[in-house]
Amino acid sequence: MLQFTQWRNRLCVLTAAASLGCSSSKTIAPDPEEVDADIARPSPGEPLLESIPGPMLGPFDSRSEALLAACRKIFTKPHSSAGRNPPPSALREEQEAFRLRRRVASEYCAWMYYTPDTKYEISLLTDQTPPDPTGEDKRCILPPSVQDHRYPPESIQYIVALHNHTFDRRISEKDILFIVNQGKAHGFEPKSKDGNPLLSVVAFFSTEHENPTCDGFYAYSPYTGKILKWTREGRRWSCTQTHIVQWLKRDSSDVPVAKEEQAPCPPMGVP
Repeated sequence: MLQFTQWRNRLCVLTAAASLGCSSSKTIAPDPEEVDADIARPSPGEPLLESIPGPMLGPFDSRSEALLAACRKIFTKPHSSAGRNPPPSALREEQEAFRLRRRVASEYCAWMYYTPDTKYEISLLTDQTPPDPTGEDKRCILPPSVQDHRYPPESIQYIVALHNHTFDRRISEKDILFIVNQGKAHGFEPKSKDGNPLLSVVAFFSTEHENPTCDGFYAYSPYTGKILKWTREGRRWSCTQTHIVQWLKRDSSDVPVAKEEQAPCPPMGVP
């Protein structure tokens, strides 16, 4: 029924109001999530995307400028934030409302990459995700490569794997494994006019759910092994280290474990 309804709504936009029983007083617009030019998705029944087109945003002169532009863009997308996670002492109604928002929320992801024109760019977004009937595992599967027809594939430098978390939650072990695998494929020290900016993964978050804004993000680089949290108050950003990542041997595999360990961030500029 859902597939037929969506098909009929799209057809009503292109045909006379009388056909297929369409209302003569108003045209039914297509689902905005289906036609969003910023989002790349596989067609129904097709496998996950193996590459993501670019660019969506850019060019930018600095990594920081590109990072914050991507954060703002992601939180314009539907269901990008479940808002603030209420404390255990909150009313049951408040906790239930958050759980519902979290269940319907979506993660979006993209690549920040560096081009031969010495600029930073942001690829299109995707929200492709593995099936999860519980709605609890929110994970955006970022394709491993960018397809920017202006440049040879080997000339692109991969800088940051970007995505949102649907609430204030640290970088996950799955995020860590993903960026380590991408480092093995693309290199852990991409080259740019700013030196070697270190391949990293970033998870943005917002404390609002109705009109989410870019309130902060977590960042992890395999090169440093530290998870940093950046938060914003007005135009001022501050940073603290929240965790260090240790690798343990389990079933002949190395598994990351994030251990809580707060410390000042290493000296660095505004994100």
